[in-house]
Amino acid sequence: MRRALVLLALLATACAGGRTVQRSPLIGQRAELTAEDLAGREVRVPGDSAGKVLIIDFWASWCEPCREQLPLLDRLARDYASRGLAVYGVAFDEDRAMVEAFLSATPVSFPILWDRGGGRLSAPFSISRLPTTLLVDRAGVVRFVHLGYDVAEGRKLEGEVRELLGE
Repeated sequence: MRRALVLLALLATACAGGRTVQRSPLIGQRAELTAEDLAGREVRVPGDSAGKVLIIDFWASWCEPCREQLPLLDRLARDYASRGLAVYGVAFDEDRAMVEAFLSATPVSFPILWDRGGGRLSAPFSISRLPTTLLVDRAGVVRFVHLGYDVAEGRKLEGEVRELLGE
């Protein structure tokens, strides 16, 4: 519990808009994770989405850039699903009720998973800033990592989605 609280405090200070230019150690790695959905069921990613282009977004309801990015991710999920895109959100909130309350007001069409305080997934996915958005190719390999969010970063993300869907 203490580790999760310390991690949550670090992520709270690292929640930011804009982008960070740095090469992620995740690029070139396989992206696989398991987390509970908001109903408490264990979900494996890619699971049923194997062979699709994936967006995996690590976010929190208290992170303003995360909140700003979710409508874009929802639009991408709807616009590109027929071409083979699947989107997953992984909430790092400490309290599941906060995630549910936020999603009540701002619903999304893609699955939301929950990792309480980022306790299980932050270290394996090198999450030090929210949002962190992974773009994964059809082979399950991380090709792009976005740290933070602003409108320009959103346009770049959509271009990368189109690029991977075209491969």
